[in-house]
Amino acid sequence: MRQYGVQRKPREQRKAPVRVNRTRREPGTGFSMDAAVVVKNLSMVFGLLLVLALLGGALIFGYRLVTTTSYLALTEISVTGNQRLSYGQVLESAGLRLGQNSLGVNVSRVEAALSQSPWVEFVTVRRQFPDKLYITLTERQPSFWVRMDGDLFFADAEGRVITQLTPGDTASLPMLEVSSELGDKHETLAAMVARMNKQDLPFALGQMAWVKFTESGQVELYLDALRLHVRAELSDWETHFSRIESVWRDLKLRGEAGQVVAIEASGGKVWVEKRIKPGAS
Repeated sequence: MRQYGVQRKPREQRKAPVRVNRTRREPGTGFSMDAAVVVKNLSMVFGLLLVLALLGGALIFGYRLVTTTSYLALTEISVTGNQRLSYGQVLESAGLRLGQNSLGVNVSRVEAALSQSPWVEFVTVRRQFPDKLYITLTERQPSFWVRMDGDLFFADAEGRVITQLTPGDTASLPMLEVSSELGDKHETLAAMVARMNKQDLPFALGQMAWVKFTESGQVELYLDALRLHVRAELSDWETHFSRIESVWRDLKLRGEAGQVVAIEASGGKVWVEKRIKPGAS
């Protein structure tokens, strides 16, 4: 008989591990290599810093050179648009003078300084190399005098205060009075002034001694040269002014304008008051 049994699979022979030969580090070698890298990096950093320092010094030297050279000294400072402010006042406010280095002028600072003046509404400053500076002003235009706490002030066409009158100020402007009970009438006043300046009315703003917005809701005008009072309701004042204009023209055509002391428009009607002739009953 044959003997039966389990035949075992022969074990695979294990491979011997492969040994990798590594370079042996000599004592002290690692420290020397690290020190060399650090020294190299530091040298690059110091070299870069040196280049930046030289470049910065060159820029500073160049800036000082161009801001002190006589080639860029201002030989002309032009100022236009100034009426209230004199040429000298503009230069003083802006901190400018002839001979000043053009490149050393800070245009933004000059504009900001001039904008501080109550008369200046808008300003632009333009530099033209090598030696010219151009200043263009838009000044606020006074249309009235207003009284505040016993002092007189200039006011614009909207009735907004510009600045106080000073000794030496000369102007012939109407006095403006606006009742505090009427609130904000700046837009209405500006529209009236614009219409007067266009000469749509037979009398201009320059002929008036005073303008009043009364608490009764009327606008009153007094023309000194004509000794004439004009009154109109503020509500729908444009229509009332147009009616006054028509009546005034008719009176002039008939030669009666010189006899009129007052014209009033309200309630859709116009009333005319004439002077009483001496001796008339």
